[in-house]
Amino acid sequence: MSLLVANDITPLLSQSAASAQLVADAAVTFISNGFTCPPDQAKQLASQTNCSAKEAAAMVTAVAKLFSESAKRQHNELYFRRAMSPYMIPDAVFAPLLSSYLTNQRLIFEHTPSKSSSMREYTDLSWRMDVEVARRSIHNVAIPKWQFEVKTTGSSVKFQADAAMLTKMKSELELALREEKDTHSQRFQRYMN
Repeated sequence: MSLLVANDITPLLSQSAASAQLVADAAVTFISNGFTCPPDQAKQLASQTNCSAKEAAAMVTAVAKLFSESAKRQHNELYFRRAMSPYMIPDAVFAPLLSSYLTNQRLIFEHTPSKSSSMREYTDLSWRMDVEVARRSIHNVAIPKWQFEVKTTGSSVKFQADAAMLTKMKSELELALREEKDTHSQRFQRYMN
C-alpha cells in the first residue's frame, strides 16, 4: 500500500496549506461516506487545488487510506507523525492533515471498516424458537425450528436451524472448548508463558 499511497500523494506535496486542508476534509468525508467519492466532488476539489479530477480523487483516496490505517492502529500525534514520515510531506501541508486526523480520529475509526485482514469479533447471540403446528396435509404436529442472529463487530448474520443442526453445532462447540485442554494446546500455552 505504501508505494501506491506515495505515488498518489505526490501531487499533494506541492499544494498550499489551504489546499491540503481541503484534501484532508474531503478524505474525512470520503471515509464517512463509506469510501465513496461523488465525481462532482472530485471535480470541485480539482478546481480548488489546480490539478486533474483523477489526481484529486487519488490524493483524497491516499489520505483516506493513511487516516484509516492510523485510526485502526489508534495512532496518537506522535505515531501519526512517524507513520507519515516516509512520505516526506512538507510541514505546511502536514499541519492541516495532522489537525484533521486528530480532530476526526473517532469518526474515522468508527467508519473505517475492520474488514482488513482481521476477523470480526463476536458480540452477541439472540434466538427464538418457532413451532410449526400444522401443514396443509398434516394437522396436530409440532415441529420446532430455531431462528438465530449472531452479531459481530460491524454486521450480523441470521440463520435457521432444526434440532439436528443444533445438536451438530453443540458437538462442534464442545469440541472447540475441549481443544483448549488438549496436550498440544497446553504445551503451546506453556511456551508462550
